[in-house]
Amino acid sequence: MKLVLFCDYGLDDAAATADALAHAAEDGYEQAVLVAIGGNVPPAVALENARKLVAHLPACGIPLLVVDTTAEDQPFEYLKTIHGDDGMGDLFSDAVGFRAPVAAFSAWLEAFAGDYDLLSLGPMTLVPRLLEKKMPRRLVFMGGNIAEEPNFHGYEFNHALDRAAFSYVAKYAPHTAVTMDTCRVPALNIQDNPPAGSGFVAQFVRRAREMTFVSGEKGCYIWDDMAVKALRHPDWFETDEATDRDGNRLRVARYVLGKPYEAIMDL
Repeated sequence: MKLVLFCDYGLDDAAATADALAHAAEDGYEQAVLVAIGGNVPPAVALENARKLVAHLPACGIPLLVVDTTAEDQPFEYLKTIHGDDGMGDLFSDAVGFRAPVAAFSAWLEAFAGDYDLLSLGPMTLVPRLLEKKMPRRLVFMGGNIAEEPNFHGYEFNHALDRAAFSYVAKYAPHTAVTMDTCRVPALNIQDNPPAGSGFVAQFVRRAREMTFVSGEKGCYIWDDMAVKALRHPDWFETDEATDRDGNRLRVARYVLGKPYEAIMDL
């Protein structure tokens, strides 16, 4: 069983990846695949950030593969006021020590086989191609909004960058949608209460919080890590069917555990 993450490596993607990889072996995965995509940053920057992340995180105890999508046409922004000059909080200067294999997206997809769980944490441009190759056991994506105020041109950011792909995935595959509505609840807002801890997730989370004072965001929510929580701890959530402004029918996760983000950050 593989764990596949599509990440447009900003700070919340970094926190989510660190969280998922820290538990991947105990969760029974035999390989973790980091597909570095465009979104918060250009694809080439996402790839370099994935390399930096793998170079600095502790070994996760299972084989790790990084997938290069720079040859694929993808939408992106470069949100430096939210994610720093390098797109990942400027916490690492280089990828010295990176040892994982890297595969081009097209070659990886052609050879893809076996069962997998999928975390889609950025725009969904490339996700349909994997779904058409083989459906996942479980699909959890971070994207979309129902009632919460949108954050990018009238939509949630990941949805906005490729509305067609988002709609395709929502209709094509059974899923759990971690939307802005899932995440933007008082217990998960860390802007006034930065979490303690020396681990990598805590470092990324604190840096994400610091950047909200640069960008002027109201509140700080670690969007992508809540998708990891929904995959790993489905009992923390209830799901409701809801329709977004584009008519997409989403199975939306609603956080019902009630504990603050700091209490669940490393669980």
